[in-house]
Amino acid sequence: MTKSRWFHVTEGRDGQSLIWLHGWGMEHASLKRLASIFKASNKNVLYDQPGFGRTPKLRDGAGTEDYADDLARELEAVPGAPHILIGHSFGGRVAVQMAARHPTLVKAIVLIGGAGLQRRRSAQFKIRAWVIRNIGRLARFSDALFRTRLRDVYVQRFGSADYKNAGSLRPTFVRVVNEDLSRTAKAVRCPALLIYGSDDTEAPPEIGRRFESLIPIARFVEVPGFDHWDILGRGAYQCEALIRTFMDDLKDD
Repeated sequence: MTKSRWFHVTEGRDGQSLIWLHGWGMEHASLKRLASIFKASNKNVLYDQPGFGRTPKLRDGAGTEDYADDLARELEAVPGAPHILIGHSFGGRVAVQMAARHPTLVKAIVLIGGAGLQRRRSAQFKIRAWVIRNIGRLARFSDALFRTRLRDVYVQRFGSADYKNAGSLRPTFVRVVNEDLSRTAKAVRCPALLIYGSDDTEAPPEIGRRFESLIPIARFVEVPGFDHWDILGRGAYQCEALIRTFMDDLKDD
């Protein structure tokens, strides 16, 4: 048996296998409160994804398809396939890729505040983004030609917190935030549950509605009063109820 490269924690031994995938900049512990509710009836495997927690990163610039392919190799040694994958935010991107690329390993997917589709932006926002991108290109050009340090100034002024904190994962971060999983979502053939907080500004409900229109067998639920993060904590029991109903329906299929 191949030794696991992804650090993971296993809770529970019986029932349907649940694979938990955390968001960007987090680690497995961010999902532990919700996952622990299922440990009496299910086998939970909570992973640190590559580059986070105790799992070494993939190659520079790896995309979510690379994460999915690497996870597929991990899951070949995990009993209980096909698994249900539960992904928060960035973990939802990987879950969609897994379902499309490795369908024999995936029974269903659950996205909680799942990212992966480009957000609809106003014309004003797009113009501002275009200007900022070109400032960045000029900064890189100046640094290369005149040995200035304008790129560092640019990052401090315009870079997001996730980008600033990404370190060696910056090439992956840039690739991930610019990807669009529309075509990938259309290739998903397993059932999908899409849970989004009404107050989520990181992955707003409109992302979930669009995923519902793209994935052939999908159910979208908007949970009132929760944002991108507290849906995992304060909203854990609401998520549990939705996931259990979804799993019960899978048994009837």
